[in-house]
Amino acid sequence: MMPDEKKPIPWGLPPLRSEILKEREARDVVKVSEENQNETLQPVYYYPEPMEHYTHDGPKGYTPLDSHSGGTRNRTRVAALSIGTAMVLGTLFYVGMVCLCPSHEVSCADTIAAVDKLIQGGLNSSNTVAWERLAEMTDLYGNRMTSSKAYDLSADWVVRTANEQDSNLTAYTEPVWVNQWNRNSESLHLFVPTRPQGKVELKMLGLGNSVATPNGGVEANVIPVHSFEELAQLGNSTIAGNIVMFNFPFTGYGHTTMFRVRGAREAEKYGALAVLVRTLSPDSSFDSVHTGSSQRAGIPAASISLADANYIERMYKRAKAGKSADHVAPRVRLVMNAQLHENFKQSANVIIDLKGSERPEEIVLLSGHFDSWDVGVGAMDDGAGAFLAWEAARMIAKLERAPRRTIRVVMWNNEETLQRGAHAYFEKHKNEISNHTFAIESDSGVFDPWGLVLAADQTLVDKLKGYGAHLFGDLGGGNIASSDVDSTGEDIEILCKHGVPCGGFLSINPENGAAPGEPNWENHYFRFHHANSDRIEVIDKHQLRRSAASLATWAYLIADQ
Repeated sequence: MMPDEKKPIPWGLPPLRSEILKEREARDVVKVSEENQNETLQPVYYYPEPMEHYTHDGPKGYTPLDSHSGGTRNRTRVAALSIGTAMVLGTLFYVGMVCLCPSHEVSCADTIAAVDKLIQGGLNSSNTVAWERLAEMTDLYGNRMTSSKAYDLSADWVVRTANEQDSNLTAYTEPVWVNQWNRNSESLHLFVPTRPQGKVELKMLGLGNSVATPNGGVEANVIPVHSFEELAQLGNSTIAGNIVMFNFPFTGYGHTTMFRVRGAREAEKYGALAVLVRTLSPDSSFDSVHTGSSQRAGIPAASISLADANYIERMYKRAKAGKSADHVAPRVRLVMNAQLHENFKQSANVIIDLKGSERPEEIVLLSGHFDSWDVGVGAMDDGAGAFLAWEAARMIAKLERAPRRTIRVVMWNNEETLQRGAHAYFEKHKNEISNHTFAIESDSGVFDPWGLVLAADQTLVDKLKGYGAHLFGDLGGGNIASSDVDSTGEDIEILCKHGVPCGGFLSINPENGAAPGEPNWENHYFRFHHANSDRIEVIDKHQLRRSAASLATWAYLIADQ
């Protein structure tokens, strides 16, 4: 199959308890309303369409559920009742069981028992393996910037640890060609004549992919702007020969990241010498500085803290108002010695497989990205996401029976800039994409589990909602919502666009209990994102375990169909 062909994926959640239904073709299906929940011995079934109907082509747009609790959702209970023999049939099944397994080799009870073990494992507070491993690796090697020696050492450590310590898992690497960007030495000074030294050194981080300044740096006045529209209105007459500073409130990552990504290219159009970008972080992180990727332009770009951006703007306004001779226009010297080397070296994705028991060629993919920025240690972004997937596979591997399909963990390389790892994986496996039955990514923090946001056929979404509502209980993580393809994860997006049903694994904000789609849900994550504060202490070992068990439950349910 050519990689740009979109054909239905030849799997899905088959008709549940299909053998039973075949034997009872003449029997009626009776819908039992929620008001009749007190009736005894009424089995619960969900009947999906055949799997070939399930791709990611469903309704677009993010559709959160009513709440993020682990309790029941509005749903229809369907009882399969034999005509005139309901009493006999009612004794055959557990009350409320969701039957899941179509295989002759695998019984529904086996799947439910396996899922129950995974959920109970998530509640076992003595298991801190994932956190201890993440702490050990980041303590040993630090952050994992793409192309760095620390990245390669960390990848080797994961492969060695998984192969030596995890029964039934096979770890290996696949090659990825990557660029190398080094920030090297950098500094930013603001000239303030009234200060004892006549200047103040400001915290800054060069933005990824940025060019360097000329030798000796760039010295110029700073012009604050708050939007691209304002930048265009000021135009060359005001901007040329100056440094532009984008000062904007954090109203959500999706709303504000454009200034970091596109700011240098936009300012360059009007003759700016450099760009400063207020860091992308909630207001309470007023003195932190966060880096991140930017589109490479002909002028340098750097991130500064919220507090310093506001300081510079106050200086600008006072000088413009002519308040006194002490209030001068803000002027800075920016020095950046960054270097970019294209296709610098061959690095790797890390892959860990748990072979399926019946259909090993079919794959349920769990993933997070392995690379980080060169600040902090990348414990949260996205070490926790990668180790979440690893721990989910390890939990499943400890069960008595592997799921029917293979569980594959992929720790992606180069998510932070060009997604070279995702593209390398697709190229290597493009003739096997139809065998990828589901793909999940975690890259928005790992705290207590909320559930999955899906880019999938609405029928599949509805069926997974039913599973989540019935099976996850106190563990949490059973919520399901719909989204666009590009909302499930940067690295699995290429798989989604070629027909693989996809899901993004999401957590609850530990500060305020906010669920995805609720106000300030993402704030906790972005306080530490791409910053020196991204350390192992951000990750709670028990939240990581519970989320791993939740992801393992979803993976097992899907892989065992």
